[in-house]
Amino acid sequence: MVGANSADIGFAFARTVDELFAPFGADREKAKALYDPAGSGKVADIAPSFGADQMMIEPARYSARKIESTGQPAFEFRFSYVAESMRKHWKGAPHATEIPFVFDTVQARYGNDLTDADRATAQAANAYWANFARTGNPNGSGLPQWPAYSTKTDMLMDFGPAAPVAKPDPWKDRLDLVERLAEQK
Repeated sequence: MVGANSADIGFAFARTVDELFAPFGADREKAKALYDPAGSGKVADIAPSFGADQMMIEPARYSARKIESTGQPAFEFRFSYVAESMRKHWKGAPHATEIPFVFDTVQARYGNDLTDADRATAQAANAYWANFARTGNPNGSGLPQWPAYSTKTDMLMDFGPAAPVAKPDPWKDRLDLVERLAEQK
């Protein structure tokens, strides 16, 4: 089981958008379109996602691919659930915010701000992790099916604002660019 959070830790050193996208070479315009679809042109808006993809999100996918290549099942996740009380403060799930959900300690973390949706996400995350610890497979009774990772489908389990859902990675195109960039180094 391997994954990352939707607003995971990451940074990119660049003073300008041109500096930020220069390493992409021939893929520069594609990278700009994927990382700055609104065209803000602001490094501060773009760099956190680019840095998180380089430091946490693509490396998680890379690990799932490597595990799959050995013939062992890998289960990739993206934790994008943000506690309801924090949604006005965070655009996505920051680094390590999945921990109280995985261990079902959200009451201790969010106290009186805890909602039924927060509780339900914690119960589901905890059940998946406990199943995986017991059996090597996160799936269990009453839970949406979490498929093993496959390079052919690039499916992951997204712990998002609703119930966990298995889906093709919506960031595949930008992660493919980051992967190519890493292979050039």
